[in-house]
Amino acid sequence: MSKKLFISGILAIFMGFSSAVFACGGEASGKHIGSMMKVNASSSTFTIRDMETNSPITFNASSDIMSEVKKASGRVMVNYEENDEGALVATGVAF
Repeated sequence: MSKKLFISGILAIFMGFSSAVFACGGEASGKHIGSMMKVNASSSTFTIRDMETNSPITFNASSDIMSEVKKASGRVMVNYEENDEGALVATGVAF
């Protein structure tokens, strides 16, 4: 019986972690997860295809963040803030 309980516990933990990794959490969370689509160095912006909505989202970014995303491909998590004009400004990225 304890072996069955142990396996159930491991599966529950795995399912919890996997859904947390892929959830964007909506606009209030300050992060989006998606696939890198385009990097525009001249305008200091990059665009991802959001995993939750399947829509493109464009972020403004500092030169430090742009240097990181220039070499990115695949899945990316973007932490962001909205500025006074309503633009999304990346504050951090993880691959």
